[in-house]
Amino acid sequence: MDFLLISIEAINLYNLDENYTYKINSVEIATRLNNLFLIRCGNLLRHPQSYTLYNFKETIKAIYYLYRSVNNFRMQKKISKILKAIYHDNQLKSIKQYLQRFKYIYYKTHNYYNINSKLCFYDKDITEIAILNLYIIHILSRENGIYFLIKYLKSPYYIHKIWNK
Repeated sequence: MDFLLISIEAINLYNLDENYTYKINSVEIATRLNNLFLIRCGNLLRHPQSYTLYNFKETIKAIYYLYRSVNNFRMQKKISKILKAIYHDNQLKSIKQYLQRFKYIYYKTHNYYNINSKLCFYDKDITEIAILNLYIIHILSRENGIYFLIKYLKSPYYIHKIWNK
């Protein structure tokens, strides 16, 4: 889930400012984005050994905030533009910006500055994860998006369990 949160941050680093500018009377959006920020800062999603500390109620709240944060027109428009450009193999500035932001946030939170992190990916893997997360966020806006997200979040657990046998 942390990679999805990184994707949201990378899509629009200034989402809080934009939402404040466009919807001055709407505190709800800023509150949801602040909650996502606090979830990421809590470091509970980042490490597999912490998953046991992260209870079911908090996970459901994180999924809810994630769903509500990406279900807005501007965010989905940006995601669609990037995904279409990737499909048509265009080298748009927005693709490069998103990938650079994603890599920067990933390296800052997982790799270079985080000694305890056991997850380490190469640039190619990070790029693939970033693009996959865009697609997942795009699917999340559809009717059965929450169901898809829960199935996606559940699947790495089984993969991790199989590898550690």
